[in-house]
Amino acid sequence: MLLLGAVSLTRLPVSLLPDVALPVLTVRTVYPGAAAPEVSRFVAEPIEQAIGATPGLVELRSVSRNGEATTTARFAWGTDMRATVLSVRERLDASRGALPQKAERPTLLTSDPGERPIAVLAMTSRPSTGQGQGGADLRTLARTAAEVHARRLEQIEGVASVAVAGAPRDEIRVSVDPDRLRALGVTTDDVAEAIKRQNVTGAGGTIRRGQFRFAVRALTEFRSADELLVTPFGPPQRGLLLRDVGTVQLALAEPDTRTRLDGTDAVGLVVYKDAGANTVAVTSRLMAQVAQLEQEYPGLALTVVAAQADFVVDALSNLGQEIVAGGLLSLLVILLFLRDWRLSLAIGLTVPLSVLMALVALQALGVSINVLSLGGLALGTGLLVDTAIVVAEAVGRRRDEGMPLREAAVTGTNDVAAPLFAGTLTTVLVFGPIVFVQGLAAALFRDLSLSVVTTVAASLLLALTLMPVMIVGRRRREPMEHPAPHAPQPARNGRLDKLGARLAASYEHGMRWSLAHPAAVLAMAGALLAVTVVLVARLPKEILPRVDEGVLVAQLSLPQGTALDATTAQVARLERAARALGARDVYARVGKATDEEVLAGADPGSSASAQLIIAVPENRDAARLAQQLRAAVPDLTQGSLAIDLAGQSEFGALIGREGSLVRVELSAASAALSQQWSDSVRQALQALPELADVRDAYASTQPLVELSLQRDRLAERNIAPQQVVSALAGALGGVPASELRETDRRTPIAVRYAGVANESLDAALRTPLNGVPLSQLVQVRETRAPLEVVRVNQRPVSLVEALVESGGTARANNEVQRVLGAMTFPPGISRQVGGADAERERTSNELVLVAVLAAALVFLVIAAEFASFTIPLVVMLTVPLAGAGAVILLWLTGQSLNAVSLIGIVVMIGMADNEAVVKLDAIRALREQGVPLHDAILQGGARRLRAIAMTSITTITGVLPLVLGWGSGGSLYQPLAAGIIGGSITALLVTFFLLPTAYAVLEKKRGA
Repeated sequence: MLLLGAVSLTRLPVSLLPDVALPVLTVRTVYPGAAAPEVSRFVAEPIEQAIGATPGLVELRSVSRNGEATTTARFAWGTDMRATVLSVRERLDASRGALPQKAERPTLLTSDPGERPIAVLAMTSRPSTGQGQGGADLRTLARTAAEVHARRLEQIEGVASVAVAGAPRDEIRVSVDPDRLRALGVTTDDVAEAIKRQNVTGAGGTIRRGQFRFAVRALTEFRSADELLVTPFGPPQRGLLLRDVGTVQLALAEPDTRTRLDGTDAVGLVVYKDAGANTVAVTSRLMAQVAQLEQEYPGLALTVVAAQADFVVDALSNLGQEIVAGGLLSLLVILLFLRDWRLSLAIGLTVPLSVLMALVALQALGVSINVLSLGGLALGTGLLVDTAIVVAEAVGRRRDEGMPLREAAVTGTNDVAAPLFAGTLTTVLVFGPIVFVQGLAAALFRDLSLSVVTTVAASLLLALTLMPVMIVGRRRREPMEHPAPHAPQPARNGRLDKLGARLAASYEHGMRWSLAHPAAVLAMAGALLAVTVVLVARLPKEILPRVDEGVLVAQLSLPQGTALDATTAQVARLERAARALGARDVYARVGKATDEEVLAGADPGSSASAQLIIAVPENRDAARLAQQLRAAVPDLTQGSLAIDLAGQSEFGALIGREGSLVRVELSAASAALSQQWSDSVRQALQALPELADVRDAYASTQPLVELSLQRDRLAERNIAPQQVVSALAGALGGVPASELRETDRRTPIAVRYAGVANESLDAALRTPLNGVPLSQLVQVRETRAPLEVVRVNQRPVSLVEALVESGGTARANNEVQRVLGAMTFPPGISRQVGGADAERERTSNELVLVAVLAAALVFLVIAAEFASFTIPLVVMLTVPLAGAGAVILLWLTGQSLNAVSLIGIVVMIGMADNEAVVKLDAIRALREQGVPLHDAILQGGARRLRAIAMTSITTITGVLPLVLGWGSGGSLYQPLAAGIIGGSITALLVTFFLLPTAYAVLEKKRGA
C-alpha cells in the first residue's frame, strides 16, 4: 500500500481547483453594421425565444452591442449539460430563419473556469545596444511576436493557443485629396472599385508542349504598393490615374486595441492551456521556452505579468508545509501525554500511511491534487490519530489490569472496535451527503469531502489492524511483567504527572458538581445557545472567503464614445498611481479584447474600456492596495473603475467579482426612464460603506449623428440609398479595396480622405453624387442612442452593480433592500436585487439539508450501536452545542460565515459525535456491570479522559498552522481552521460535562 500510495502521489494531476463545469452556456451572434437596438430586436429576442423553453433554465441574460449580441443562459446545478448543449444547438439551428440574412450563425460556448489564461506575457523592445539589437518599433515587435514567439509557445505540450494582443495592423493606405475628387465628380467608392478591378486573380489556363502540359499563371494582382499609383479610374476618356489625386503608403491601421507595460507600448501574449492539462507542468515548460526565446532574441524582453501556476505552487506548497507542521505538533502532543516515544511514533505513523492509502482511493475516484483535496488531508492530521490513540489507551488499560501484551492488544482492540467503527461511521456520514448536494460550494468541496472520508476510513483500518501489531511487535522480547507502555515514569515526568493528576481531579470535581446541579448546567448551555444565535445573526455571510492571489485586476469603463487616446490617458493615470504605490510590471489592455479572450468569457470591450493587471508588491495586502489605488484616482471611482481582488486564475473565475457582487435590476416602460432611476439608485448606493465600485453595469447611451435620407431628391436624381451609404463610408473612415498579397501575409488596401478630412462630417457632406453634394440629399440630426441593450429573462433592464467591500453579501443585500425601500419609485418601474447573495442563500440551504440528513443518519447509527433511543437522543441534543465555540472564534477573529467555515463546523460536530459515542460506550459497559449511574459516569469519564483530551488537543494543533493564514491561499482555510479550533474547545466541554449530565437526567427520568 505504501508503494501504491507513492505511485499515486506522482501520478495525480495538480491544479488549483477541482474540475468544475459551470451550468452556463453563452450564445454569441455577430450582426455586422447593426446598431445595438436593432441587434437586440432582430437577433437577441429571436434567440431568447428559441432557447427560453430549454429544460433546467434558471436565468436568461442578453447584452446587445453594436454589431453583436451575447446571450448567457444559466441552468440549475445538476442539469445534464451535455444533453442541454445538444438541445440548445438544435433550437438555435431551428431559429436560423428568424435571424437577419446578414447575421452570422450563432456560436455556442460553454463556461469552463479552466479556459482562463494560465499566463499573460508582455513583449517589449530593449534599448538599442548599438549592435543591431533592440530599439525595434512596434510593427516589428508585433510581427516577431505573432510569427515567432506565439508559434513557438503554441508548440509546447499542453498549450492550446496563444493570443497576440495589441499588435498594430498594417494597411496599404490610399490617401486621396477630397477637393480633387469633388472637382472630378468621383467618390472614394469609385476609386476603391477601380482598385478592385485592377487587382484580380484567376487561372490562366494550360498549354501543351510535346508530351507535357504546363499551367499558365497570369500575374494580374498588384505585386507592390507602388503599382497602385498607375491605377486608372473615372471615365476612360479622361485618362485619370490614382497618382493624380492621392498617394499610396504602407501605414498602420487605426488601432482598436493597445497594450502597455509600465506605461510603454508593448505586445501582449495571452496563453491558454488544453482542457485537463496540468497547469504547473505546462507553465514550467512555458517558462523554459520563454528563457530560450530571450536568449535567441536578446533585443526583446518577455515579461511574465501573471502566471496562474505561481499561485498554485505557492498555495499547494504552503498547505503542504502546514500539513507537516500540524502533524509534527500533533506528534509532540501525543509524546507529552504518553511519555513513550516509540508508542508515539507508532501512532504518528498512522498519519502518513493513512494519507498514502487515501491517495490510492482518490486517484481511483478521479480527484486531483488541489487546494481543496489537500485541505481535506490537512484536516486528517488532526483526525487520523484519534482512532490510534483510543486503541493505544485501550491496550494500555488492559496491560494495567495484568494481561499479557498479546492478549491485551487483542482484547483492548476488541473493546473499542465497535464504538470506533460507529464513531468513524458518524464522521463519514457527516461528510458523505456533501458529495450528493448541488451547487458551486458542493462542486468545490466534493474533493475535500472525499479526502476526509478516505483518510478517516484508512485510519480506522490501520488502527484496528496495524496499530496492535506495532504495539506487540516492538515488545515481543520484553518480560510479561513489563509496565504498560504509558505507565508513569516519576523520575523523568513528575511535573507532567502532577499536572495530569490536578487536571483529572479538576475534571472529577467539575463532573460531580455538574451531576449535583443539572439545572445550572442546562441553563449555561441555554445561555451559550442564545449567544451563538446572536453571533450567527451578526456574522458576515458570503459564499466563500476572499483569497488574496497577489494580483489586482482593474476594469476601467469610461463614458461610451470616448476615443482610444483619451482612454489611454486615463489608463496612464492608473499606471502612475500603481507604480507610486510600489507596483511593478503593470500590464494594461486598452480597447477591444481578442477573439480568444472573448471566447474564454472576457468582456469584448470598446475604445472606452480597459483592463489592467497589477501585481501586488511583496508583503502588501491586496485589499489595502486596492483602497489606496481608488483614493489616488477619486474621479474614476465614481462609476468608472472596478477592482477585482481575485486575479486571473480559475479561483478568480469562480468566486472573484461575481462571488461578491450586488446587482440591482430596474425595468421601466422606456429606456430613458429606467436609466434615469438607475442613476438615482447608483448615487444612493454609493453612500453605503459596505459597497465599493458602484457603477452602471453597462453603458447607457453614446453620442450619435443620424442622417435621414430625403428620398424625393434621391428619386429625382436616380440615386440609390446604397450609393449614399457607400459615399459616407468612404468619406468617414475609408472603404476597403481588396488586399495586397505577399508571400506569407495579406495586407488590406483602404481608400480614405487625406489628413483630418477623413473624420470631418463637413467634408463628407460635400462629397458629390451625380453632381449633387450629400448635404442636399440627407438631413443631419445629433442625438444619443443606446450602445448596449440589456435584457434579463426576456425583458429590457438597466443594471447597477457594486462590489461588497465589508460585512458580507447578506448584510450588503439587506442594506441595498433598505435603501431601495426608502426610495419612492413611480408606477411602472419594477426592481429586483440579485447577485452573489442568492447563490450564498441557496448554498446555505443545501448545507442545512446536509446537516439534517447527516443528523438523521448519525442518529440511526448510534441507535443501532447502543440499541437505545435515549443515548442517540442525548447526543443529538447536546453535541450540536459544540458549534458554539466555532461561531464565537469566527466572530473574534473577524471571519465570515461561509461554506468553508460551515464545513469546519460540520467537521468538528462529527468529531464530537465520535468522542460522545466512545465515552457513552464506556459508561454503558459499566452500567451493564451493575455500577450505579453516577459512579458509572464518573468512572467512564475518567477512563476516556486522556483519550478524549488527547484527541481534541491533537486536532487543535493539527489545524493550528491553518488558522494563521500564512502564504498564498492561506485565507481560504482560515475560517475552516477557526471553526474547528473553536468548536473543539466547546466540544471538549460538552463531551466532558454537558453530555454526561444530560444522560444522567434522562436516565433518572426513565428510571422513575
